[in-house]
Amino acid sequence: MNSDHKVIGIGSFASVFGDVVCKPENIPDFETLWETVSFGTDFAEMGCTTYRKMSGPALDYVVEAVRRSLRDAGTTPADVGHLVFATSDPTLALLPSGFAGDVLLALGMDTCVPHLVSYQRCCSSLTALQHGERLFADPDVTHVVVVALDFVPEDRDRVRSYAMFGDAAVSCVLTRDDPGLLRLLSSAVKTDPAGLRGNDTFISRKNVADRTLSAVFRSGGHRPAELTKVFAANLHKPLTVFNATSVGLPPDKLHFAGTLAEYGHCGNADWMINLIDYHERSGVRAGEKYLAQSLAPGFYACGLLEGSAR
Repeated sequence: MNSDHKVIGIGSFASVFGDVVCKPENIPDFETLWETVSFGTDFAEMGCTTYRKMSGPALDYVVEAVRRSLRDAGTTPADVGHLVFATSDPTLALLPSGFAGDVLLALGMDTCVPHLVSYQRCCSSLTALQHGERLFADPDVTHVVVVALDFVPEDRDRVRSYAMFGDAAVSCVLTRDDPGLLRLLSSAVKTDPAGLRGNDTFISRKNVADRTLSAVFRSGGHRPAELTKVFAANLHKPLTVFNATSVGLPPDKLHFAGTLAEYGHCGNADWMINLIDYHERSGVRAGEKYLAQSLAPGFYACGLLEGSAR
């Protein structure tokens, strides 16, 4: 996938969560809301004890995440040729029309080109990562920033089917000719037509996951058995484990429970949050293979990653 056979490194991940720590049970009518959207499942089994809420404009959190990424990468704003925003559809509708320009100006990136990837719900950031890598087809591009953003203004709206939403912005830096922390070996996002119509089933969800995973492992030249960890979406824990098992991903390789407990489901930023958490706890190692994956009604996305030598 890398243009001109150049190495494109992915690294300098930075996460900025909502600054207010909240408990799900303090949301008015929480038990009724959960029962309505999650069909009698026990919320306690989900594993979420707190979530984070943004007290200020989303722009501030995005700017801080990107600043941290640039600082950790030793990169100046002038080095960045493109900034790719990724957000799920409901969040996109909440952003003001001048959001991208305001972010660039706040960061001093007035020569940077903004992009947006959305309409794939919680799968959007994996497509944004793929898009960011492809921007290196331009030989003048040396750095690309990808930032995933999701937030929910109204607490009652955080309680959704098998999910408890929290607020976060997460960024990373893609760099030409730098091994970074990881390389993207392959990625794919595919559609479940039944899910788009709102009548998806276990079979339709499994089919789209199987097709996506097969494409990624075939293109990446590796097998599921080679995976060290899978960075999963922070959904209801029993459901996440079941879904992974049904498509041949070993439950003991999933990494999500700790961040689910603390932050809830942060939309399309989940896999990045879990990657950061795993790296802080255990360390991404050169040559090891990792899978980032996400799912949403109508979509399944995944990316095969390899730890880089630094």
